[in-house]
Amino acid sequence: MQRKLLAIAAALECLTGVAAILIPGIVIALLLGVEPSSAALMTGRLLGVALLSLGIACWYASSDKGGSARTGTLTAITVYNAGVGLLLVAFAATGMASGLLAWIAGILHLGLATAFAASRRHSAGAPSGKSAI
Repeated sequence: MQRKLLAIAAALECLTGVAAILIPGIVIALLLGVEPSSAALMTGRLLGVALLSLGIACWYASSDKGGSARTGTLTAITVYNAGVGLLLVAFAATGMASGLLAWIAGILHLGLATAFAASRRHSAGAPSGKSAI
């Protein structure tokens, strides 16, 4: 289950990252519902590089046999998804973000955080020598 989740996260983060690098104005407008300033466009591109990097880390962790690098990546992607999901839902609920994708992305991130957390609990309960994947 963890390998599939990591592969899904890798694809989503890489695609979003590339989009944020190439067309940050559209990404920001769809997500937050605002016309971005030049500073927001630069920040959007920086975000894109970070998301692309996170996606690459998830991709390589998806083929790892379960060492500390994979555990670290799983922890990081779980915290990332929970934090981003909570922030996007809060921004949408308070009207700070009115973009088409704010609610959708927020709920998707919270769902991924829940799935990653559940997969970690499941693998922690697996008998020694057997993979929970």
